[in-house]
Amino acid sequence: MLLAPSVLALLLVTASAPALAQGASQQISIPRDYRGKAITVSGQLFLPAGADKVPALLIHHGSGGVSDGRELRYAREIVKMGVATLVIDSFKPRGITSTVRDQSTVTSNDMLADEFAALKALAGHARIDGTRVGVVGFSKGGTAALLAAHEGRAARALPGGPRFALHVPVYPSCITQHYKPKSTGAPIYFLLGGADTSVSHSVCEEYAAALRAEGARVEVTVYPGAQHGFDSAQAYNVPQGENYSRCVFVQQPDGSWKERISGITTVDAKGQRNEEANKRALAACRTLGVSGGPDPEARAKAMAALKSYVQRHLLDGK
Repeated sequence: MLLAPSVLALLLVTASAPALAQGASQQISIPRDYRGKAITVSGQLFLPAGADKVPALLIHHGSGGVSDGRELRYAREIVKMGVATLVIDSFKPRGITSTVRDQSTVTSNDMLADEFAALKALAGHARIDGTRVGVVGFSKGGTAALLAAHEGRAARALPGGPRFALHVPVYPSCITQHYKPKSTGAPIYFLLGGADTSVSHSVCEEYAAALRAEGARVEVTVYPGAQHGFDSAQAYNVPQGENYSRCVFVQQPDGSWKERISGITTVDAKGQRNEEANKRALAACRTLGVSGGPDPEARAKAMAALKSYVQRHLLDGK
């Protein structure tokens, strides 16, 4: 959903000039459409002190929603570098607190659309350099951050519009694998857990190789022994949580999509999705049970890695 300039200007004037000069945070609102209903996705924007244009980093949460120990912690750290940070909440505006037990309530595509809308909003902000906006996402948010790097998806959402300058998917699900994936050209950094049982790091490494083969700038870091949520604040175990680590939906040369485990075609060559076939495919590959928890070493290394990417690509412009 694209925002008219007049609407965008109204939405972004949410804090006084003195407050912005002090580097305080502000709330922004982004109109969205969700399954035929008008909603407003909210975000907390942290701006460095001063009046100059600065780069920005969009921070997107996982299946458990926004947390102080992860998303807001990253936001507070990155803004110290002189980079604005925007933490968006894709769940509360939709009346959802968690998608762990039902990932269909807010899909990765819903979150991807929120990311593109947030990018357009940031690009129109008076303090933000729209050519230097990156995105980092965790788990489900990481899945969206990875999908946002696909030029075909970006072009459909923002034809002729801005593109993210940096993508950092942190333990994402890589179950959506485009045929000969063409990236936007922005660098992509995967940060993965070697002991992650909620998503498959090997499937992500496979997709990273496919992206690289098509010319994308891709780097993959796997932290040995680290579980899903290695940079979160506490361990968790949800026996009824949906686990898609075995599922891989692969686009075929003719444009159709097939789930690898079941062999079921879920989208035909004309782009028509078969909902019944999709349900059968998921029933064949999906399992129950998700768990994870913090790993102090991986947690520290991931923060340092993200800061290095932000410095290199958003601040130095390399």
